[in-house]
Amino acid sequence: MYIDAYKMMMDAKHIVLVSHIDPDGDTLGSVLALYDTLKRAGKKVSLFNATKELPRIFDFLPNIQKIHNKLPKFYDLVVSCDCGSFDRLGIEKGSYKLINIDHHLSNELFGDINIVDQNSASAGMVVYDFLTKNSIKISKDCATCIYTTIVEDTGFFSYSHLDSSTFECVADLVSLGVDAKKVAMLLKSRVSLAKSRLLGFVLNNFDLFFDAQVALVYIDSETLVKTGAKRYDTKNIVTVLRDIITVKVSIMILEQKNGDYKVSLRSKDDIDVSTISKFFGGGGHKNSAGFEVEQMDLEKLKEKILKQLRIII
Repeated sequence: MYIDAYKMMMDAKHIVLVSHIDPDGDTLGSVLALYDTLKRAGKKVSLFNATKELPRIFDFLPNIQKIHNKLPKFYDLVVSCDCGSFDRLGIEKGSYKLINIDHHLSNELFGDINIVDQNSASAGMVVYDFLTKNSIKISKDCATCIYTTIVEDTGFFSYSHLDSSTFECVADLVSLGVDAKKVAMLLKSRVSLAKSRLLGFVLNNFDLFFDAQVALVYIDSETLVKTGAKRYDTKNIVTVLRDIITVKVSIMILEQKNGDYKVSLRSKDDIDVSTISKFFGGGGHKNSAGFEVEQMDLEKLKEKILKQLRIII
């Protein structure tokens, strides 16, 4: 499938690389790594994301300014990265071919070619495998993008989906010129004032359950307005609650603009929160998962989540 996918890319007249709605570092780094590679191969390539405003924290990634929220008039191939389902692409179905690159077990295999490796630490690492298996030279810019996907999706090597292949990949990327110290500084030491205010809200407004083993915080749209935080500022903020010594699972319920809810789950050790996410139709990994639910009573949603948690804690 790696060779077939590369042939499909080389045969295409215009490729659109698509990252998922409300993008994170994995989806952005993955498409930008491919963009660098395909442009060097002389291909006509565009970058698309349906979200109007991208997270500022990733502004150092090469070519990120070339990601637009409007599709070109013509394209015959779409390559998606880190998208578990077609609806996360934010595009309409059409006559184009589609290559689906991902690492989530819950991926719906919606592509004409599906390169999905659930054992990979990030979608970017699947891109790395795709490049190496096709003997494609990886530039420093491409390596930086892939490295970013790995550290972002593993919480800087603190989640469970890690093995020797992850560190072998990282070692190779560093040998190609990645400045690991600089990437860490750019990602971990540039918190906006608005996100700091949002963090203050989280630390002062969470609830504990099951003898302080579960921490839950609810963030509504009004809180985002008051703190000045953007929706992407909520990314991974729930981990601060997971880090409380007694807490085994942390939960963030985020009110969406249309009244729906986005739920993020983080856990420690062997507690598999992906089982809860799957119960609600979502996806993710053992220690990091999430799902979305349509409009419903907030207290009922909390009760349903806690009922499922009681089974695994």
